[in-house]
Amino acid sequence: MGDPSPPPSIVKPKIDIQPREGKQISSLSIASIQRKKEWGQQQKPTETKLDLPNDAFTQEDLEVHWKIYQQEKTDKREQNLASLFQLSTPRIINNTTLEYAVPSSLNKVEMEREFVYFLPFLRKALNNFSIVINVIVKESGEKKFIYTPEEKYQRLIEINPILGKLRQELDLDL
Repeated sequence: MGDPSPPPSIVKPKIDIQPREGKQISSLSIASIQRKKEWGQQQKPTETKLDLPNDAFTQEDLEVHWKIYQQEKTDKREQNLASLFQLSTPRIINNTTLEYAVPSSLNKVEMEREFVYFLPFLRKALNNFSIVINVIVKESGEKKFIYTPEEKYQRLIEINPILGKLRQELDLDL
């Protein structure tokens, strides 16, 4: 019937591969380790020592700025971090060292991660650029597990004593 037309020719894009400059180095060689070290040194910021102020500050000043930062985290809806800043009160050990207690090592890691942003804020606010914060883990004593319904009821009474009175008034059994 009709003459089939020949298939359209397929045009392949031309890929131009340029050779790398210099020698290629295996990632498992000693030379690659040396290059990684050199690269790491280049990435470190050059630090210039200036005579930055180290003014003394009070516990009240510290707590005010601590709460300001905590409120900023709340306003930014970073509730996790805001609650970490509310766990305890920071203590002044000396003019440059603070101590902050958290209940778990996970909280410690999160706080130390946030200190990258918090420390510059605090140093500027208190006009003391030598401040360091040591986060310590103070785990609470033994954990009480509640298994039986009676233990659950006793725990609820500890939390809210009115439940005991309500149970008596309504003459309820456990």
